[in-house]
Amino acid sequence: SSGINAEYGEGLVRFCTQQYESPNIKNYFKTYMHLTNYSLNKMSKDFVRSENENQGSKRTLTSVMTLLKSAGHDIDKIWKIIKDLVFKTLICIAPLTKVEQLNLEKCSTETQHFHLLGFDVLLDDALNPYLLEINGFPSMTTDYEVVDEESFVKTTVTSPVDVVVKKEALRGALHILFKRRADESYCQIVGPHVEEEAKRFLIFEDCRKLYTMFLKKSSLRKGSMLGSSGFRSFVRTCRVLDILPTVTNAELDLLYITICHQHDSTAKSLTFLSFYRLLLTLAVRAAPGATLYEALKGFLDQCYDNITNNKQKLGL
Repeated sequence: SSGINAEYGEGLVRFCTQQYESPNIKNYFKTYMHLTNYSLNKMSKDFVRSENENQGSKRTLTSVMTLLKSAGHDIDKIWKIIKDLVFKTLICIAPLTKVEQLNLEKCSTETQHFHLLGFDVLLDDALNPYLLEINGFPSMTTDYEVVDEESFVKTTVTSPVDVVVKKEALRGALHILFKRRADESYCQIVGPHVEEEAKRFLIFEDCRKLYTMFLKKSSLRKGSMLGSSGFRSFVRTCRVLDILPTVTNAELDLLYITICHQHDSTAKSLTFLSFYRLLLTLAVRAAPGATLYEALKGFLDQCYDNITNNKQKLGL
């Protein structure tokens, strides 16, 4: 749904199945002690499965917060820091999600879509939250397999804790999608900046596509970087000399060598970032009075127009 984002106030808490000790040379290999991953700890003989969300090796976040509160800890402070982590991260990735949305809308303007994210947060011994990672495709499974020790027959069992947390997460996402309701304060924070930042990501993607297009024609065997033949093909196909009539082939070759050598005096090819820097240099020269974004967009538009015209002339 366009521009709509929300947080979910529930989650899963995973515990190690072995008593934690500070890492040292004698215990660093003990994964059950140092990692809380369910995929690992479920194999432990000490993993506790429970029908109760307040017990076991995997519990609901709200039940753990209630436990911490009863022990005298300031859970409001913990929640505030976690929410800050989530909001600030969403602000950072909002342009990327906007790009994803724009790409989907190219296929159909009638599409309804959402992206469910999973935030992994670690609490240290002082209950300070740290963002470990974001899962772009968090597991939504709500069952697990139990193997009979005698017959070795596998039985699928539903996990009540997973059902409670994941069912409501999906319900909330679908509610937002169809009812189009969201946290207005969040939308106000990111709204004014998303469109502009999304444009920058889109133009960066256009540069990457251009680089990949001519990477195949590179003189390098591995083809991991843009060689001289690939660069010359870019100049010819995009008709760079027509875009910059005052520039000569010799100047372009010199620019290619100069940018190649900026970080490595022995380099003979362009990484993507080096190619990006070269495009910026050419774009600014083609439109000296424009902003950097306008200059680069204008230069790329001409490059892609010339590529299209060349294909039409060749009947491709």
